[in-house]
Parts: sequence; C-alpha cells; structure tokens
Amino acid sequence: MKTLFFQRSFLFLWIAQSASGLGGTFAAFIMSWLVYDISGSKIAMSMIWICFMVPSLLTNLLAGPYIDRLQYKTVMIVSEWMRALAFFVPGMLLYIGQLPLTMLFLAAIVTGFAEPLFRPASMAYVAQILPKEVLQRGNSILEGTMQTMMLIGPALGGLMLTFFGPLFVITILITAVTLSGILLLFIESGRSVQQPIRSAWLPMFKEGIGFYKVYPVLFWIGILMLTVNFSTGAVQPMFLPYVLEHLNGTEFQYGLFMSLFSCGMVLGSFITGYFKQPKNLRFVMLGSLTMSGFALVLLGIITNIWIAITTSMLQGIFAVIFTINNTTFYQKRVPEHIRGRVFTVRALLAQSGIPIGAGLGGVLTQMYNFTFVFTLFGGVIIVATIVAWRAKIFHQLNMPPVEVKALQEHTGQHKTAT
Repeated sequence: MKTLFFQRSFLFLWIAQSASGLGGTFAAFIMSWLVYDISGSKIAMSMIWICFMVPSLLTNLLAGPYIDRLQYKTVMIVSEWMRALAFFVPGMLLYIGQLPLTMLFLAAIVTGFAEPLFRPASMAYVAQILPKEVLQRGNSILEGTMQTMMLIGPALGGLMLTFFGPLFVITILITAVTLSGILLLFIESGRSVQQPIRSAWLPMFKEGIGFYKVYPVLFWIGILMLTVNFSTGAVQPMFLPYVLEHLNGTEFQYGLFMSLFSCGMVLGSFITGYFKQPKNLRFVMLGSLTMSGFALVLLGIITNIWIAITTSMLQGIFAVIFTINNTTFYQKRVPEHIRGRVFTVRALLAQSGIPIGAGLGGVLTQMYNFTFVFTLFGGVIIVATIVAWRAKIFHQLNMPPVEVKALQEHTGQHKTAT
C-alpha cells in the first residue's frame, strides 16, 4: 500500500478523487434538499434524477467511444470543471433569493453530461499506471477513500446547512470540484493509446460492444446491473422523504442515513482490499447482490430510524463488494486500447435502468406508500439474482481470462463445424 502512495500520479489522483467525492456528495445532498424544500413533491424528487441520468446515458453513448483517443487526464479535468460551472449559476441565484426549480433541473442536466466522462477515464487511467498485481488494492484505496468523503459529506452537509445555510454548502461544493481539476493537472499524462486509423464513432462503439462477444459473461453482468440499478434508481430519490415522512426523522438523521451507507461502502472497500480476489467470485458477487435485495425489502418494512440506518450501512457493504470485484474483473480482461469504450458500454448497460426506475418509483410512491415501493423493488433484485444463481453463464466468473477465451474459441469452432 505504501508503494502506491509513493507513485506521484496515483497520489494526486487519490487526492483529486477525494475532493471530487466530497463535492459530489454535497451536490446530491443539497439538490435533493432544495428540490424537496421548494416543491415538496415526490415526483419532483424523481425528476431531478431523471434530469441527471438521461444526459448521462447520452454522454456514454455519444462521447464514450472517443475517450480512448483522448488523454484520460484531460477528460477528467474537463469533467470536474464542467461540474463546478453547473452549480455556479444556481449558487448566484440562491444568493439573490431567486432560485427557481427549473434551474436545479438544468444543473442536474449539465452535471449529467459531465460526470460520466470522469468514471471510465479514471478507471482506464488507473489500469494503465498500476501493475495488475496491485490493481485491486489500488481500486480499493480509491473507492474506499472516495466513499469516506461520501461518508463525511451528508453529515457535514447537514451541519453546514443547519448553521450556515444552503449557499455555504454550494460554495464548498464548487470549491471542491474545482480543486479536484487543479490537482489532476499534476498527474502524468500516461502512455498514449495507439490508434492506427481515425475511426468513426459508430465503428468505435461497435468495437466496445464487440468485446462482449469474447466474454459474454460481461454482457450478462451488465444486464444484472441494469436490473439492480432499475430497482435502486426507483428508491434512491425517495430516501429524503422516506426518512422525513416514513421514519419521522430529521434532516440530520437523513444525513446519518446516507452517511452510514457510505460507511458501509468504506468498510466493504477495506475488506475487499485486504483480501486477494476471491477464488469463488460467483459466490461473492451474486451473494452480495442477493443480500442487497433483502436489505431493501427490510427498509420498506421497518419504521425505526436506527434500524433503518444500520440496514443502510449493510447495503453499502454489499454494494461495494460487488462493485470492486466487478471493476477488477473487467480491468483484467479488457485490452488497454479499448478499455475506455468497453467501460462506457458497461456504464450504458448498467445505468439505463436508473431513469426508468426513478420515474416509476416517484409515481408509485405518490400513489401508494414507501413500504409498497421498497418491498416491490427489493423483490425485483431478489428474483434477478435467483435467476443469475441458476444460470450457467455466471460460472465463468470463476474462470481465469485464458480459460474463458479458450472456451469461447472452442464454442465458436464447434458452431462452425456444426
């Protein structure tokens, strides 16, 4: 671990992601609070997520295949500074007391275009600068530290909101993501990924999709992630009214609820980073998703704020165990020259269910109640993972890259002969 921190690029990336994570947490916290404070509508809470996710999907679809042709460093810096700009105008309008709900939706749209550029670029950059034997540990450090900032963020945001008001929170948000971009100026540009010809957008995107034919298990992981994110996307915009109305909590307790989720992610990151990649990866990845589904059902049933907060922490542990192992699984199998576009296709698969879930979750909560919605979507996750447990394709999670590739070549030859 000490060796990683002696590497300058990793160190600065680590600090930059920490600042970015803190700013991102403030963004989610303050936008949710402002939308609920202005409108009091559960459908409006869902709409702010839709305004973020639809541009996010469009960015993944249109810009993603070009990420490998650009310096990952440049992509990350532009992404951070676009996010800073997105909140500058709402901050000014809030300062003069003229902040409309539509401006928050606009900030969410701009952030939705900017943020998806950062994640695939950073994952590809980390895989480029770190040897494979320390890649999972590096991922765990970055993920764990970012989640630590997210752990601090909601509680700190709640305290700052109480004592200093929403404008102060937005100011800190803008400062954090701006500093993140400045810090990224000091990392190495990295090796240029050689592109023999200047490919058009569609062939590059098809190349990213085509890699899933080599490892079809990656495609089915993406479908599973889509289903899970559809369910979590339905309930996540409801967390603020869930705590205030269903649990009869306060804004500070909402901050604790979100902080304990991040705390669980930190614990899960440290646990995952401490151990080597598990031999039975199928059991770990599918098991963590199954338990996440049961935790969501439990949230719908309970009415005690402290039990809900504890359950939120368990959800964080399950979520990050899956995320880190899934990311490492991809990084060890995707060639360097197409990592960015393959990660983009993965993000597109995984995130396309979130806006649909968000819209449906808001409408159903407005029509029925939190118990119905949380139990319904937790059940969807459980059913999806039961199907995955029974599917033979997920046994390939336990195969090393060479064996899986050999299996696909053998299958292709067999089909040709047939």
